[in-house]
Amino acid sequence: MKWKPLMAVLLGLLMVGVTAAGADIPTGKAKESGSGTLDIRPLPTPIGEMTYFYGDNAVKALMELSRKNIPLRILPGQELSQVTFLGVYRDTNGRVYYYIVEGPVKTKTVLNDFIKNAEHFSQRPTRRKISIMGHTRDWNDIGAITWKKVFIGTTMEMGITAEFSYVSTTSGMMYYLVEIHQSGNPKRSDIAVDKMTVDVSVPNEIPLSETWISRWLPKTDGGPKKYYSYTSQISVDGNLLSYSASASTSEETNDGITFRWKVKSREIGRDVEFIHYDFVKKIGSGSLVRPAYGMILDANPSVIVVSKRNRARLSFEAQAKFNIANWMIVPTDTVKFGVEVTPVGVREYGS
Repeated sequence: MKWKPLMAVLLGLLMVGVTAAGADIPTGKAKESGSGTLDIRPLPTPIGEMTYFYGDNAVKALMELSRKNIPLRILPGQELSQVTFLGVYRDTNGRVYYYIVEGPVKTKTVLNDFIKNAEHFSQRPTRRKISIMGHTRDWNDIGAITWKKVFIGTTMEMGITAEFSYVSTTSGMMYYLVEIHQSGNPKRSDIAVDKMTVDVSVPNEIPLSETWISRWLPKTDGGPKKYYSYTSQISVDGNLLSYSASASTSEETNDGITFRWKVKSREIGRDVEFIHYDFVKKIGSGSLVRPAYGMILDANPSVIVVSKRNRARLSFEAQAKFNIANWMIVPTDTVKFGVEVTPVGVREYGS
């Protein structure tokens, strides 16, 4: 079969009806929230600083931010020409939230999405109570990153959000909790998510004696008769950190969606890859629909990273594959970026 002509026909079919939905984000000057005539609403208290950028300015701002000394710094690791929007929100506690989009999107829609996510982030707890050697301490929130890729017009969307928290120990080591939310969003009823993968790793140039991935969830492979979840019961006893997770058996999740997952690691401590696949929708009296057309599918793995220094680096790679009418599997480009966390500047609450 000649795949190139077939792919060209496929792309043409997918684009039909998309261009009339709205113009792509134009390149223009950076704007702050509340300026201009766009119909957006202000953030509720607590108020922080919110800025957003379009097109070429988004790329320039992202590169500029990567050179600044801030608690959560993005280190772009791919060609950024497809980045069309960057939103940045910083609250009064020093936390930072990034909202990045690649691909064609409507200006008003992406602004409203950014504001809604920033509002949600502003309401995240700034700390979680934990115990270190019998003394109550606070697990501190650093910030979060959302990176979305809109694919083939606006017919498919893959996004990854990474949320970062930390706590220090009596030995001076830092523990970082990274909670990941990866989603695949088919925009048409004849498209389904086929597979999603996300890889978290410590860059090769950093010795594992300095920074390493200590734990992760899910720990092993699994299927539709069980699911995984994590709790906030995180405690430190001396230099040992325990991460409490709960798992139970179930025929299906509350929305009738089941899935399978695999966990891989090329080098223990260096990296871990989470693969979610075989999404199935159960309908009616229990009949299965495979694939789950038109369903937004989410995966929520997490890792704990240990660093001997206040500063730690991680790399992220995420991809999704979509099933189009059970006819062709189409992968998205890979989202790649690095993150450097340096909690200095984030308000740390004492006991």
